[in-house]
Amino acid sequence: MARSRATRGKIVVALLDLIRGGNLSPTSEDVAQYANVGGRTVFRHFQDMESLFEEMNAKVRFLVEPLLTQATWDGTLPQRIEQLVTARAATFEQITAYYLSGETRLHASPTLQRARAQFATQQRRQLRACLPEIGAQPEAAPAIEVLTSMEGWLRLRRTQGLSAEQSQQAIFAAVSRLLAS
Repeated sequence: MARSRATRGKIVVALLDLIRGGNLSPTSEDVAQYANVGGRTVFRHFQDMESLFEEMNAKVRFLVEPLLTQATWDGTLPQRIEQLVTARAATFEQITAYYLSGETRLHASPTLQRARAQFATQQRRQLRACLPEIGAQPEAAPAIEVLTSMEGWLRLRRTQGLSAEQSQQAIFAAVSRLLAS
């Protein structure tokens, strides 16, 4: 039983390591080779790749949960915006590879679709807890949500080629302006 759990853990770690290392779409053979187990061993521990990715999502969710469920936000509006942007940047930088990996399978994976919906809900809830001023400016809320989302972060980092620091500065400035108006 303990050996079985250890092997299962090795397989999940292999998947996480492969994705973090840049293989955004690893096959079961890639995972087996990296975990140093037989190809059929992967499917003795996981019904299919979907169930392996479900396990991976649970591990990633465990990583980001503390950052997305922060309950108290203190300080002035600019201080809270900075706290939010800093927390999001740390989270997004940590999970970018896993998020991009999910993009390759999102259309066919109910597990990933549910995880993405849950992640969006968590982000929205955190945003409203940190910046209740959004309620007074409902026309700005959708833009602020996009600016502070994983998709917005990826746009700044990957498409526009900004550094993490530049991206944080851009988000801070934009959200500050939207809430000041």
